Amino acid sequence: MDISSIVIAIFILIVDIVVITIDLKHKLIIVGKNKYRIIMPITVIIFIIITALSKEFKIQDIIVLIEILPLAFVGNKCGITEKGLLTNSYIIKWGKIESYSLKEQEDKYILCYKTNVGTKKLCFKNEDKDAVKKYLLGIKELRYSRK
Repeated sequence: MDISSIVIAIFILIVDIVVITIDLKHKLIIVGKNKYRIIMPITVIIFIIITALSKEFKIQDIIVLIEILPLAFVGNKCGITEKGLLTNSYIIKWGKIESYSLKEQEDKYILCYKTNVGTKKLCFKNEDKDAVKKYLLGIKELRYSRK
C-alpha cells in the first residue's frame, strides 16, 4: 500500500467519523425531506461497481470501499434540531439565520431561510406544518420572521 492510498484512507475515515458524530450529536425534533438524499448512495454504489469491475482491483481498493460505505447512508438527514437547522450533516445555528418564511406547496411545507451564505429551502411533510410553526415561534434567537 503506497502513501497516497494511506492518506486517502485516513481522510475518508476522518470524514466518516465527523459525519457520524454530527448525526449522533444532533437529534432531530422535526424530520424534514431531503430532495437530494438519493444522490450520495447512488454515487457510492456506482463507484463501488466501477472499482469492482476494474481489472486492477487491489487490497487498498477494498479498504477504501469499506470506509466509503458509511458516507452513502449517513449525512442525509435534515430537519429541525435544538441548536438549529440540520441539512446534510451541517448545522445552521439559530443566530446565523437572518430571516425565514414558511409556505405551503402541494404536499410539502417549505421553510425558506436566509443566512449570510444565501437563501436555502428545507421541506417538511404537510402534516408537520403546525409543529414547525409552533417550534419556530418559540425560538428566541430567530431575529426576524415573515409569514
